[in-house]
Amino acid sequence: MLPEQQDILWTFVSLMCVVFSMYAFISVILNCREHEGANMKLWGTIFAAGVLINLALTNHMFDLNQVEQLGFVGWQMLAILGTLLIWGVFYKNEGIEDQSPPIIRAAFFYVTISILLAGYTNWLPQQRSDPPPVGGAEISDDITMDQYAEMGRIIVFGAKAVAGTKAIGKGQCPLCHTFDPGDNIGRCPNLFGVEERSHARIKEDRYLNEPIRIGETDGATQIVKGKPDQVPEEYRRADAGDDLVGEDYLRESLMCPSCYVVKGYGKTGDKVSPMPVISKPPISLSPIELNSVLAWLQSKDTPGDFASVTIPLPTGGGEIAETDEEDEDRPIFVTGTESIEEIVNTLGCPLCHTIPGIPGAVGELGPKLHEKINAPQRIKNPNYKGKARNGREYVRESILNPSAYVVFNEEEGEPFPDGLMPQDFANKLSVNALEKLVDFISNTQPEG
Repeated sequence: MLPEQQDILWTFVSLMCVVFSMYAFISVILNCREHEGANMKLWGTIFAAGVLINLALTNHMFDLNQVEQLGFVGWQMLAILGTLLIWGVFYKNEGIEDQSPPIIRAAFFYVTISILLAGYTNWLPQQRSDPPPVGGAEISDDITMDQYAEMGRIIVFGAKAVAGTKAIGKGQCPLCHTFDPGDNIGRCPNLFGVEERSHARIKEDRYLNEPIRIGETDGATQIVKGKPDQVPEEYRRADAGDDLVGEDYLRESLMCPSCYVVKGYGKTGDKVSPMPVISKPPISLSPIELNSVLAWLQSKDTPGDFASVTIPLPTGGGEIAETDEEDEDRPIFVTGTESIEEIVNTLGCPLCHTIPGIPGAVGELGPKLHEKINAPQRIKNPNYKGKARNGREYVRESILNPSAYVVFNEEEGEPFPDGLMPQDFANKLSVNALEKLVDFISNTQPEG
């Protein structure tokens, strides 16, 4: 059910509330006629008011969409509980409780006990029981290289995965890279043998001169290519000097992907890499995390042998974000209470899309999200076979069913890869979160 539509269930419940209030009104009038001492005018007015209240609530419900109905239905339930309570009072006041329907007696008892319990529990002194704050995991001085490289593998694949599977950790690497011999999904280079290649790469003429020359600064990251001693201090190689080694190439690939682009895997003639900077949002690896990934990359092809690892072990005093294995296995779900930046980063959108208004969202694997302009035009495209009738519906459709329409990549002269975007966002977004995301993306346009 799309959030902009009405939910059939809540609409039906609302109508049943009106029917129930009318039944209560008729029942009270009949009982008053059978008992001469009953005040028909008083009770008739009270229950007639109940009918009018439920009619008004139902009429308002018809003007709401699914998201709004979900939040509003509680008021109608409150009105019905009030009707049940007053109905019980009516029978008790007139001394004819033995003639009341069993449902009224049960409901009256339930509502009365609930109110008493709610009042008592709110009267008691309240204590907060928040979960403990997420802290940092200290890196001990006695950590081994095996453990450190394993930390890097977990950042790549997640706590429960086995290297080479399609599981995805904080680093998001398996979205585009493969790691086993002969395996290539075509989006980014296969990283099997990358440690050996790193030493040869820095000597290639193409690395020395393309897309920028050694010593020149990359405009997007402000990293100076081929100068390990000028890398930001917190991420700098321990013994960084003028000499360039394989570790520097790997580090540069993570922090400045466009300093060198592997042939066939870049934009604009292999001059711009589609890879995000993993030391910046949305991935934001800390220096210790980034080094652990480098240690894993240098050792992954020789399990148990760390002779090729040039990354020194951390000396303690550093922290990484604490990772709970249960959290690793828990599926991503966005409630809608988060900021739009948190929603976008949690879902990993900046890894593939350039999104105005989101810092660090400069992904190139998917189309730029300029949907205030693009969405209406794409609906009119003869190749569009989706069901959207306006920009908002198109954005929602693109999130929930990405394969409904695959955008054509004008720069490459072919469509963007179908299947690159996850197909399960419907399971990761609450209705409120989806609406919030659709509202934001529907209004994105080129900056300036």
